[in-house]
Amino acid sequence: MSHLSLLSFEKKLISYRRLFLYILFFVLTVSLSCFTAFRIFGIDRDYLQYKNFFESLVFGYEGRFELGFVILSLLIKMMGLSFWALLFLSALLSLTTKLYLIVRLPNWVFWFVIYFLALYPLHEMTQIRVSVALGFGYLAVYFSSYQKYNFKIFVFSILAVLFHWTLLTFIPFIVFSKIFRRRSLLIVGGVVFAPVIVISASLGVLDYLNPQVGHMIETAREMEANPFSSRNLICAALIILGFSNYNKFPSSVLPFFYISVFGLSFWYGMMSIPVFAHRIFELTLFSFFFWIPALPRYRRLVSMALFFVLSIYLFINSLYLNPLFVSS
Repeated sequence: MSHLSLLSFEKKLISYRRLFLYILFFVLTVSLSCFTAFRIFGIDRDYLQYKNFFESLVFGYEGRFELGFVILSLLIKMMGLSFWALLFLSALLSLTTKLYLIVRLPNWVFWFVIYFLALYPLHEMTQIRVSVALGFGYLAVYFSSYQKYNFKIFVFSILAVLFHWTLLTFIPFIVFSKIFRRRSLLIVGGVVFAPVIVISASLGVLDYLNPQVGHMIETAREMEANPFSSRNLICAALIILGFSNYNKFPSSVLPFFYISVFGLSFWYGMMSIPVFAHRIFELTLFSFFFWIPALPRYRRLVSMALFFVLSIYLFINSLYLNPLFVSS
């Protein structure tokens, strides 16, 4: 009898913990979405551009914004809601998908703090379309690393690309996930060199598909890239630590590790076009969250400490050193 009572108590305790997690998840996503909509860090450089887009949006729009974002904006406008609602719902979509993945990680509270410091100001607070696209993109990578390619993964992949074209770079990791769950020097070499070669040869096609690419390239010619930035050096150190455990990684985290390798190698391969290189590299920073927990204890702790230092630097940099926000 006492044994049955103990089992019943344990079941109730598990259910209470699960309920607490659901409530916490809801509070975090809604709170951060409100912070995003109210722009707690100030107004970013793209704020007025997005606001003007929303206020002037009509059926038949033929501008540079992707179809998914245009449809979401039109739906919000048809419901009689304001630009604030667009900011809130975009952040809610982005954060719900990412927090869904973060709470599945060991030491998820740590990784949530890392996300808030390193990526929240950049993505949810400034890159509205990219933030939503990344949520769907990483869901597709996550499910494809555990499952066979299916309709759910297909839908997440399409949604990712519909919200931002740069998520096309994730498609190989999703469609060919069975290959990227393997260990091979050929795969490493392909991840390092193939994307740079293919994209360099395809810039004309990309410019035709999205005129923003041509503008980005021309603007980038006037910028300078720093190959020895703190971000690059720390990410390089983390990837070296990852390679030291390469043969012991579970197959399910290998796609994320390859995405990290791709991001850093792409930056160096495309550093002559810094804006493009930065944008793609920024997409891959979230991938570190998934393979660092799979490192052995000492290397994992060192990697977590390095990532924490990097996150503090990125937070200070985005708010004070090279502020992303031009006014409050």
